[in-house]
Amino acid sequence: MPSKNRLIVVLLYVFTAAVCIYLLAPLVMIVLTSLSTVSYGKFPPQGLSLKWYAHLGTQTQFAQALWNSIIASAGATLLALVTGTLAALAIQRYSFPGSNLLRSFFMSPMVVPKITLGVAYLILFSKMKIAGGLFALILGEAVTVLPFVLSIVGSTLANVKRVHEEAAADLGAGPLRVFFTVTLPQMKLGLIMSAAISFVFTFDQVETALLILRQDSYTLPIQLFLYMEKWQDPTIAVVSVVFIVLALAVFFGLKLVLRSAPGMSRIFGGKE
Repeated sequence: MPSKNRLIVVLLYVFTAAVCIYLLAPLVMIVLTSLSTVSYGKFPPQGLSLKWYAHLGTQTQFAQALWNSIIASAGATLLALVTGTLAALAIQRYSFPGSNLLRSFFMSPMVVPKITLGVAYLILFSKMKIAGGLFALILGEAVTVLPFVLSIVGSTLANVKRVHEEAAADLGAGPLRVFFTVTLPQMKLGLIMSAAISFVFTFDQVETALLILRQDSYTLPIQLFLYMEKWQDPTIAVVSVVFIVLALAVFFGLKLVLRSAPGMSRIFGGKE
């Protein structure tokens, strides 16, 4: 290998290592902070201890808030998947006046500031007498993530092989049977990616939830925010470490379960 090419390869390795260190350094700091022996944020820690992990077990408000977050995120994701898929089918498969305008309307929540949406939801849901509960949050977050579902599922539909649908119709299958047995399986990758992105995005929402929910329905991000207003101990770092571990477990679990899905192995860096 010529010396010039060898130098380029070395520089690429150095640059890649520097980027990895830059990305991983905050995570390492969080892990070390969660093991600190002192009751305030200090890095590097003076000593290592698991007492803050035990302290997390005494914070019952986090468990209820986590359950509220899971319910709200799962409900919003399911609602956004159903409505977004139906909207994508209508826009992608049928030509009608105003289809582009309708698509732009569905995509508009992506560019509207979240605090503005939160205030709008508060006014609307207060008029509907449903503000304060998780049902209102599910409706609001479903609208927020609808653009992600619409764009991903719409792109997936564009790559669906219509010849398979036509063959099934020629063999006597009705429209619903064609959709559930032919079209939907080909959309599996897009639906999975849409669901994953929507769940993560809604799970981390603060602005909308803070304006809509009452105290007994607070989600985990709100409870963490309120805890940090009173205390500055490493408990928040412990919660972050728990979610880092859960995120890694979910990622590798999806990689194992979905390895056979068409196109999924390329996303995870594997070979077809």
